[in-house]
Amino acid sequence: MPDPHDLYQPTAPMPVVEQQRGVYRAADHRRVALLAAAGSAVVLAALAVWLFSGDDDTPPPVAAPPAVVVTSAAPVETPEPSLAETEAATTTVPVTVRPAQPAELIAALRAVVDSLEDQGEIDDDGAEALDRRLKSAADRLERGKAKDAARKMDEFAEKLVDLREDDDISQSAFNALASGATQVRAALPAR
Repeated sequence: MPDPHDLYQPTAPMPVVEQQRGVYRAADHRRVALLAAAGSAVVLAALAVWLFSGDDDTPPPVAAPPAVVVTSAAPVETPEPSLAETEAATTTVPVTVRPAQPAELIAALRAVVDSLEDQGEIDDDGAEALDRRLKSAADRLERGKAKDAARKMDEFAEKLVDLREDDDISQSAFNALASGATQVRAALPAR
C-alpha cells in the first residue's frame, strides 16, 4: 500500500505488449527483394538481346535487275555528234577548287580524332596525345613556323603508328587518320 503522505502515488505496472509480426509481414522484405531481382533479370535479358541481336542497320533488299530483251539481231548505228556540236553544248565554266589550307586540314583532323574517341575507336590517352600534337602543329603554323609544324605532323604520324602497334586504335581509325595526316603533310613544306 502506498503511503498517504506520498504526493505521487505509484501507478500499476502495465504489461509490455510486443508488436505482433504476422505471417505476411515477414514476407514483405522477401517480396521486395524478389521483385528487385526479377526486375534486374528482365533488364539484363533485354540488354543482352539488344547487344547480341546483330546489325540494326540492315540494308534494304535490292531489286533484281530488269531482264534484257533483244528485239533485233542487227546493231543500230547512232550518228556521232560533230566536234562543233559538242563544243557548243559544253558552255559551262570550269570550276576551280582552292586547295585546302594546312590549318583547315589540321582543324578537320582534330575533329576526326574527337569523333573517333567518342565512338571508342581510339583509346582516351592515345586520342589526347594525338590531339596535343595536332594542336601544337596548328599553333606553330599560326606563328608562321611551317617547318616546325611539319615536324609536329611527323611526330603525329609516329604516335599514330605506335598506337596501332599497341592496338590502342582500330584499323579503320588508323587508316582515316593516316590519310588525313598525309594530306596535311603534303600541304606543308618539306623539312
